Amino acid sequence: MTVGDAAITPALNIARDQTMENLEWGHMGPRLVFLDNDLERDFRSTERSRNLGQARFVLWLAIAVELGFAAIDPLVLPAGAMTFVLWRTALLTLCLLGLQALTYTEFFRTRWPALMAFAVHAMTLATCLTNVMVDVPQMYLPGFMLLVLASYLVVPLIFAYCISTVTTASVVYLVFTSFADVVDPQLLGMLAAQLFAANVVGIAALYRAEKQQRMDHLNTRRLDDQRARYHDLLTSILPAPVAERLQRGETVVDEYGDATVLFADIVGFTEIAARSRPDQILALLNQLFASFDNLTAHYGLEKIKTIGDSYMVAGGVPDDGGNYPSAMADLALAMRRAATAVHDPDGQPLHLRIGIHVGSLTAGVIGQRRFMYDLWGDTVNTASRMQTLGEPDRIQVSDDLRQRLDNRYNLAPRGEITVKGKGEMTTWYLLDGKEESL
Repeated sequence: MTVGDAAITPALNIARDQTMENLEWGHMGPRLVFLDNDLERDFRSTERSRNLGQARFVLWLAIAVELGFAAIDPLVLPAGAMTFVLWRTALLTLCLLGLQALTYTEFFRTRWPALMAFAVHAMTLATCLTNVMVDVPQMYLPGFMLLVLASYLVVPLIFAYCISTVTTASVVYLVFTSFADVVDPQLLGMLAAQLFAANVVGIAALYRAEKQQRMDHLNTRRLDDQRARYHDLLTSILPAPVAERLQRGETVVDEYGDATVLFADIVGFTEIAARSRPDQILALLNQLFASFDNLTAHYGLEKIKTIGDSYMVAGGVPDDGGNYPSAMADLALAMRRAATAVHDPDGQPLHLRIGIHVGSLTAGVIGQRRFMYDLWGDTVNTASRMQTLGEPDRIQVSDDLRQRLDNRYNLAPRGEITVKGKGEMTTWYLLDGKEESL
């Protein structure tokens, strides 16, 4: 198992554990309520946001229905009832318009279900008063069933809230209507049976519809969670901007004209590995590279990969803004200090060999099944040569990098060295920051 595999394994274990938890997550009780409180709150919040427009439509529809009944009432009600009808229509319309206006306020923008419940009861009360105060014909009484069915099928209230609202309205309607002159016990019993049937039909329809909505919400959440885990897994092995481009289906390959590259490896690692157990070497590399990862993130640089005991960092990719040469110099000095705190299985402190170069390069994602964000070009090769041709506990930098560093650093000339593919090159040793030497 490679060090990269060891780094990914915990993420895979967490993903597997979360998948097992998902087998229990999303269960609903008989009242159509998610057993997970956070999921239930999320569903209700989503429904309130999604159905605000529907709630406003229902209020306009209620106003239209009330005005429609007001136009029909003169045809079925006695002439003496017209004054009451006008007052009822005016007051109920103003009430519904007021509720409509409240849906645009900040407070009720997310609390509109209370307004919907109030609208149902207001229309119920208006119907009840009509039955009691006006000599209505018997055929007028079952019209309330339309309000019951509409409340279940059109008003966007969640299951438990809708049942409590409509059943309460039904009871209020029966109690008030029992005082109407036209109602006898036999008719009242028929109205109760009709209301019961209307509620059963409405509850069954709403139950099925909301259960589907809840399943859709649950599936959306699961899909979002899967996407988030996939994104987290990608960003654990790729830079975040690169992972996002890859998720969008882009081919990731870019040219950078000014990037900084660092290579670091452990001096004498082959000998250390030969006399140590594999688990000891793995623990050693994990400890060292974990500290390097933290330092790399601290300085705003990008870890590219590890190969055995070699650690590669880049600055200016994929984000090409910032003073990356100085950040890389600070990182190299910090890495050298961090290595002294890590000991090999024999108890000896580790020694590093570090090389840095700056220049143009190409970066991109390689592979289809196992992605790798990699760099290639002369700058990468030269940075690697700076490391391999360096000396223990030394940070060798090219003259190009030295010219990019400000006066915060102490450097010592090494002179010219022969670099494969480049010939003679002037190089320097980065000693320390001037603050450190004081």
